Amino acid sequence: MKALVLLGCPETPSQTPMAIYVFNKLTNLGYDVSIAANPAASKLVKISDPEGFYNLNLLDLERTLGEIQQGDYDLLVGFVHKDAAASFFVTFEQILQCKSLALVFSRDADEVAEFVTMIEESGSNAVITAVRAFHNPSPIKVKFDRAIKEFE
Repeated sequence: MKALVLLGCPETPSQTPMAIYVFNKLTNLGYDVSIAANPAASKLVKISDPEGFYNLNLLDLERTLGEIQQGDYDLLVGFVHKDAAASFFVTFEQILQCKSLALVFSRDADEVAEFVTMIEESGSNAVITAVRAFHNPSPIKVKFDRAIKEFE
């Protein structure tokens, strides 16, 4: 089984530790995990694993978008905290046609609702878990742990 984790702009402090957490959790569930990220987010994740303990498979987000095909992955997990991230998530999901989980978060509750609406209105079949969070990754972790049980 293969999983793809999408990371966008790394401005939120919660995203990088959660990316490592999600990578580890999915790996322990038996997934071969790849992380597709923009260059800044990719650098932060790589620096967070200086010893190479996790053996991270980091991919360029734009290049991956141009190369993926339906069936390449069995699970898509997207971090959605900006409208561009919501658009990327929806685009990847429509191409891959696989199980998907959108981790929607922001420090603003109205933005969270807006991003959820964007995903739902796209016709997405994703499991969407949303929380008001930005600096503290714990609420996102709790939501992820609950949501991923649907895929176990």
